[in-house]
Amino acid sequence: MMRNWGLLARSILFVLIALPAVGQTTFQQSCPNPSYPSAQPTAIDPECSVDGKGGAEAKQNEAKNNFCASGSEVITIAQMADLQKSVEQNKDIPFGNSDLHPLTSSPGPATDRSPLQKLGEGKEVILTGFVKVARQEGAESVNCGKGPSSPVPDQPENHDIHISIVTTTGKAECSGVVVEMIPHYRPTTWTPDLVNQVAKAQRPVRVTGQLMFDSSHTPCISGKAVKGDPARVSLWEVHPIYKFEVCGQGNCTSNTGWVPLEEWKQ
Repeated sequence: MMRNWGLLARSILFVLIALPAVGQTTFQQSCPNPSYPSAQPTAIDPECSVDGKGGAEAKQNEAKNNFCASGSEVITIAQMADLQKSVEQNKDIPFGNSDLHPLTSSPGPATDRSPLQKLGEGKEVILTGFVKVARQEGAESVNCGKGPSSPVPDQPENHDIHISIVTTTGKAECSGVVVEMIPHYRPTTWTPDLVNQVAKAQRPVRVTGQLMFDSSHTPCISGKAVKGDPARVSLWEVHPIYKFEVCGQGNCTSNTGWVPLEEWKQ
C-alpha cells in the first residue's frame, strides 16, 4: 500500500512539473524576434503580461502589447480616418466607452478582433507627421491597472505615453491620430518631455509600429472631442511604437536624415 502511495505521489509531482505556471505574469511575445524599441527589459516586464489586468479588455490589451507585427506599410492620417469610417459601417464592431458611445449601438472593448484584423490590425505601419503634444498616461488595465492588487507601482515608468500626431504644425488635435509608447521594453530616454521638445522644434517625425484599433473610445465628432475621450479623428493608432525617429535636418523627403529619438538633440 505504501509503495502505491509513493508511486502516486511521484506521478502527481511529474504532472505538476509538466503543467504551465498558473497566473504567469512575465511579458512574453508569440514571435521569436519581437520588435522591441530597446533590448533592455523594464521593471514592468516581469510583473505584467501581455493581457494586462485581463477581464473584458484582455484581447484588446493583447493587441496593444503586440511587438510581432510585420509588413512595414506606409500609412497616412487620411487613410487612418478612412479606416475609421470602415469600422463605423460595420455594425458588428463595438466601440466607445460604457457611458458615451454615440456612433455605435454597444460600447467597446471589441473582444472579437477578427473584423479589425481584416481591416489591418496587426500590420506594421510607418506614419510620418508632426507631434502636436505628448502626454503621460496614468494607470490602465493594459499595464495591470492600479490599487493594492496591482503588481506594479502606480508610476509614470509603468504607464503609456500618449502622443498626438498631425499632418502639419498648427493643426487641431481632432484632425490627428494617436501613437503610443508603451512601458514594456521602452528606452529610458523616451519621455513626454523629450517628445514635446520635438513638437516645440516643429520637426517631422516618423513612427513605426503596429496598426491597432482602440475600441474603448470614440473619435472626435464634427471636430469636437467626446467627453472623456482623447481628441483624434480616428481610433486607429500606431500602438505600440517600435521605432520613433526625428528628421534632424531639412524635411527628410528623400528618406534620409532620420535619427532615432534617443539620439536626437535640439
